[in-house]
Amino acid sequence: MPPSPSSRWPVFAGRAALPVFAAVALVCGALPAVRATGFMQSSHPVSWLGATGMPASTWFNALGFGLCGLLAAIALWPLRASLPAPARWTARIGTQALWLSALAFAAQGAWPLDPRAPDGLATGLHGIAWTAWWLAFGVGGVLRATMSVPGRGVTAGAAVLVPAVAVAGGLVLPAALAERLAFGLWLAWIGWGTRLSRGGA
Repeated sequence: MPPSPSSRWPVFAGRAALPVFAAVALVCGALPAVRATGFMQSSHPVSWLGATGMPASTWFNALGFGLCGLLAAIALWPLRASLPAPARWTARIGTQALWLSALAFAAQGAWPLDPRAPDGLATGLHGIAWTAWWLAFGVGGVLRATMSVPGRGVTAGAAVLVPAVAVAGGLVLPAALAERLAFGLWLAWIGWGTRLSRGGA
């Protein structure tokens, strides 16, 4: 029986999240007005594109963080319903935390960095959203993997790798690359994870 149109939306959303984020980051970073500020993909965090005062920051925050976070949330929404009836509470809480990581990712766009006040409220809120993103994903992935559900190995691995790269990747990689790698790994897992609600391995 072919999947219903409603069941195809999470799959489409999950697979679109990574290419949309990459395209928005590349286009915004290539704008002449942005390049005139000295922004370089190789040395500046991608979050800088959404910083207060940056050209096209509203577009990056709305599409890069906001839209991609929404796509991830749509993709992850069916996971809870896909759990078997006897699923442990840890797996249920973990699945909910995975979904919350998508909301935290989107929140980074609602609370952009403020380069003029690195210790100010706006920058602090952005940092909280960033921390909530990787923390919710890390905890959620590990908890979901406590039960024998499809893809538990890949999910547990991603749940460890993404926070590790986000927090400590700058020790072995340029900080700008570490941030992009962490976001990319998470979004890649989102695209892969759309199979889990359909019983994929």
